[in-house]
Amino acid sequence: MAQAALPARKQNPLWRYSLRVYRLPGVESVCLALQDGSGTDTNLLLYCCWLGEGGRSVDKRSLRATMAALKRWQTEVIQPVRQVRRALKSAPLDLPDDTLLDLRRRLAAIELDLEYLEQCRLLEQAQALPVMGRALLPREAMGQNLRRYLELMAIPASAGAWQQVRSLIDACCGAFASR
Repeated sequence: MAQAALPARKQNPLWRYSLRVYRLPGVESVCLALQDGSGTDTNLLLYCCWLGEGGRSVDKRSLRATMAALKRWQTEVIQPVRQVRRALKSAPLDLPDDTLLDLRRRLAAIELDLEYLEQCRLLEQAQALPVMGRALLPREAMGQNLRRYLELMAIPASAGAWQQVRSLIDACCGAFASR
């Protein structure tokens, strides 16, 4: 069975959206705090927002399947590269700073490529979602998607992660309302 070629970065609407959103004030810090503090996948957070911007809500079953499809990729591929890149901030060897900086930059580029490949998979998952009867308002759809994601991650509703998610929704909805 032949596999379709991955879309070019400029042709991948999820990737373009993610780059745009990640640059919004506060979004990077919220995504990293959720990733490091609660174990979320930034690509899945952005996927939930992207679907929501289009008024699409994803049900728990579909989201659980998406999470399962990406789990090994995250844990066996992306996270180890991220750990090495971060470990080089305080490398145990006495190496010149420019050598460490160069290694960290190259690893960051590889990590970004790996994130892109994950987003290609997410785009495929989105294209396989059932068509909804009516579109929701973006804020409502994002909220539903992110709430389901945090619930599937077993993050308690009282946790600070929920406030961070609200900040993410506010950033996304505020930015897109002004377009």
